This record gives sequence, C-alpha cells and structure tokens, in this order.
Amino acid sequence: MARLFGMIAVVLALSSNILASQALTVADLGSFAGEWTLSLDSPQGPFEQSLIFKDEGGKAVAEMHNDMVGTQKVTDITKEGSNIVLKYEGNFQGTAFQAAITLTPDGTDKCKVAFDVNGGQFSMSGTGTKK
Repeated sequence: MARLFGMIAVVLALSSNILASQALTVADLGSFAGEWTLSLDSPQGPFEQSLIFKDEGGKAVAEMHNDMVGTQKVTDITKEGSNIVLKYEGNFQGTAFQAAITLTPDGTDKCKVAFDVNGGQFSMSGTGTKK
C-alpha cells in the first residue's frame, strides 16, 4: 500500500511539473488576449459572463465574472490547435463542479464557446465577442 501511495505521489509531482513548464503567456493567446463577453444559451435562458485574460508573473490567467456565481479565477489555460481551453473547479450553491470552457476562433473579434460541466453532465454553447 505504501508503494502505491509513493507511486501516486511521484506521478502527481511529475504531472504538476509538466503542466507548470507548459504555462501559456498572454502573448501565446494571440487574438484571444484581452476582454470578452461570453453569451451562452442555457436551459434556463441566456447566460452572460465576462472573461478577461491577464498576465500574472509571466503566465496567462483568466478572470470570469457573472451575476450568479461572482468572479472565478482560472489558472489552467491550454492551447489545443487554435482553440483556447480553460479548466477550473467551482462551487454553485454548495455543489462542487468541474468546468471546461473551449474558445474556438470565429473571425477577428468573435469566437464560438463550448461550456462543459462535470464531463458532459451539463453543457452550454454560445458565442464570445471581444470588447
């Protein structure tokens, strides 16, 4: 059992080092850098939130804000081809969730947005407009 926990600790340590070395800078975001308004279609109706990419110690971070949840800081930002993917863990009314937001370029100041919660248990899609 101790051997198993030791192996898990080594894997986690190595994976966190790999992620840290691949951190994106704001320059890596290209046209996604800056401020956005994300307009999503949800089963409860339109859902809008702001998204701002910032530099924090040479690393790109994001702040998302909406009236329902407040402000959420996102530090797990990756690039998959021309897409930007933001991953974070949140809490809504006492319920923890994992979210992934994929931004796909759709012109100079627009993008398509896919918002996935808990591995597909809940999804929303919409558009992003650069401010």
